[in-house]
This record gives sequence, structure tokens and C-alpha cells, in this order.
Amino acid sequence: MPSRKSSLLIAVAALLVVATAFWAGFVAYPFLAPRLTGSSRPSSVQTTIDRDTYLKLSGSIYDTLSLQYYQKVDATKLLKGQVSGLGDPYTELFTPAEAADFREQLSGEYVGIGVVITPSKKADAIEIVRVFAGTPAEEAGLKPGDLIDSIDATSARKLDLEVVSARVKGKAGTSVLLKIERAGTLLDYTVVRRNVELPVVESRVVGNKVGYISVSSFSSGVAVKFARALHTLEDEKVAGLVIDVRDNGGGYLNECLDMLSNFIAHGTALWTREAGGEVNPVTVSGGNVSFPVVVLVNENSASASEIFSAALQENQAALVVGTATFGKGLIQRSWDLADGYELKVTVEEYYTPNKNTIQKKGLTPDIVVADPTPVAFGILPGDGQLERAVQLVEEGRRP
Repeated sequence: MPSRKSSLLIAVAALLVVATAFWAGFVAYPFLAPRLTGSSRPSSVQTTIDRDTYLKLSGSIYDTLSLQYYQKVDATKLLKGQVSGLGDPYTELFTPAEAADFREQLSGEYVGIGVVITPSKKADAIEIVRVFAGTPAEEAGLKPGDLIDSIDATSARKLDLEVVSARVKGKAGTSVLLKIERAGTLLDYTVVRRNVELPVVESRVVGNKVGYISVSSFSSGVAVKFARALHTLEDEKVAGLVIDVRDNGGGYLNECLDMLSNFIAHGTALWTREAGGEVNPVTVSGGNVSFPVVVLVNENSASASEIFSAALQENQAALVVGTATFGKGLIQRSWDLADGYELKVTVEEYYTPNKNTIQKKGLTPDIVVADPTPVAFGILPGDGQLERAVQLVEEGRRP
């Protein structure tokens, strides 16, 4: 099987249903990944047993379990168990269906209803935190803050995020019946799934001539869309810019770097360290924006969003406002395996331009502002974080 383009994983990801915190943290490499039978570079990390012994033991375990275990053995679970044994939540084996979903997430196009969901902080349920314009969810009347009570007459309470996301998804043209709790009242909605192009970049002018660009993921092509939005706002002579990467779980690293090149004349975007290797800089250049810039983040801003925000913050190109970010400082690559399986592997750790680690710590904003109420997300007035960011731009505040 030929190699496919590998991805520098930074995602907290999107199913449209976009499930925040699902497969968190994908950054995709803009070069071809080798098949697992080869390697793009020699490893400096040795295994505790040699390859032949490992394969012999694996075969013996499979043979013994398949013959002796008291129930039917799910071989896929055995394979997944080998990978999960590393104890790294970002190194995963995907089944063919999961691999297809994963690639779909990063393409920017989906079959779904058009919402972002996340575990609710207020109830034991999954909450809709964002409804995208022009999608089936908006047309049906779903709103941010809605709690998903049941899906197709089956309770969705206490279900994992991934399970709810999978049940809401389906084939284009089919319907899903959602019972929604809103302000203590249960409401029924029938939503027809369809192909939806995620509006990953949305822009407008807010406040007193302040440009606003929301970026919901670093999926393929987002840098070009961002540049177009930025140039349009510049033509409108905005006084400054707010870039909103709240609830953005990441995507492709090269897209992130291309976006950074609009703001950093020449500087380090991040440092990377391979297993047992030296730390190397990743640089960007070309930026010439002269007006104040503020970046909005929250606890669901992960990986590429954290790289983007930290690079602007530590290159003194923007102020960062909001709450501490997710805290994913690892980079993955993916390999195609036999029969449609895919292996996503953590290959590097990254550091901010000032060589600070983000892993399990997150990025601390320059100005901390508590989360807004979901119904006011991205809207003035009502979104406290956005209001504060706009105020800073209007005041001409810079790092």
C-alpha cells in the first residue's frame, strides 16, 4: 500500500457533531509517512526485547487466547491493548472505520448535524456548546447550552462523549431524534443529517471597528481561508483584531505555522524534541500586521491552538485572553497499516518559543477572564471574554 500524507496531530477534534476532547491533539506532518515496515529515522529509544522475540510472543499469546479463553476473542481489542499498554492516550490504533472518521475530521467536511458538544459542567450529560450557522442543527432550532437527554428514544445521560457523538452521527439523509433539556424543559427535535462543510473560519467587524476571526479547527486549507478573512478586515481599516480559538482542538501543524506567518516577522514558533534527541527550533517569518491583536482561548483550546497562542504571546505579537488551555504538548504522526488500520504515534514533544512545556499544564493567558455563558458565545454583548478582548483592542493594548 502506498504511503499517505501523515498528519501532525493537534486535535481535540470535530465530528460535526464536533466532539471537543475527542481524539485530542493531532498535529499533521506535511510530508509522507513511511509504512510501519520501515522508518523515517533511526530510533534512539530501544525496546526491552528484540523484534523477533516480540513477534514470537505475540503469536503465542494470540494462539493461546484464541484456543483457551472462555469467550470469543476480539483480536482488534488485543491489538488496541498492545498500543494502549504504552500508557500514552495519544498513541492509538484506529480500526478502518475509526481511521476514516479521523481523516474526515481533518478534512473540514462531515456528515452530521453541525454542533460542538462537550461534557457539561452543570449536569451529568453532554452539552451543545456551539451551533454552526447554516447547518441542520441551526435549522432545527438547537441552541448552545442544550443538554442531550436522549438519542432516538434511548437515554444519553451518563454516556461518554465518544458514544454520544457516534450515535448522533449517521448517513446523509437519515434523521436523528434528539430529546433536549433546555432550562429544565424537555423538548423533541428531529434533525436530518447531511454533508456539512464546517465553517472553520468566520469573520466580521465587532465593537468600534475591531476585526473578529473565529477559527474552529486547524483543518486542511484553514490558513488560506484565514488569510482571506484577514485581508478583508484589513481592507475595512479595522483598528485591531481578535482571533478566537476557543474550543479549537487543533489540526495540522503546517496550517498553524502558515497562520502564524501573518503576524511574526521572523521568530521561533515552537521547539520540538524527538525521543532521546536534541531540541530543534521551528521558525516562521513574513508577518507585518501593525495593529493590536488579541487571542481568545479556553480549556478546550488544545495542541495546535496552544502552539498558535503561545507563539504569538511569547513573540510579543498578541495578548492572550481567556482561561488556561487544555495542556497537550505532544506531536503525533500516523501510519497506514494493513487492511485499512491506522496507527497514530506520539513522536515528539514540543515547547513554546521560550522553551516552556505545555504538556499537562496548558498555556496561561496574559489576562484571565472566566468562560462566558454558552448562549452568548461569540456574540456581543453577552460574551464576557470577547467583550474584554474587544476592549483591549479598542484601548490599543499590546504585549
